[in-house]
Amino acid sequence: MPESLQPCTSGTAITTAAPGWTVTTRSMSSGEVVAAPIAAWILVPCDDGPLGDSGHVHPVFVLDGSTWTTPEYNEVFGYGVEIVPPPATAS
Repeated sequence: MPESLQPCTSGTAITTAAPGWTVTTRSMSSGEVVAAPIAAWILVPCDDGPLGDSGHVHPVFVLDGSTWTTPEYNEVFGYGVEIVPPPATAS
């Protein structure tokens, strides 16, 4: 029997995020739109991408005292999460 595909829930690699990256979403406690810092980026293996992707990179962010990935937060609360890069610096 062929091995089943790994579900898109366990990460295989993680790296810290550069300062200034945030996500914008709704707070689970207040419902207000908030910006939350991205602490890391995680690679989650998948074979379900539209182009045969072998993985997805998601931000790991801290909000209301808990750590989340975008798919986890969306699944639990149904709120969209927008990734916001740091402001551009003048050169």
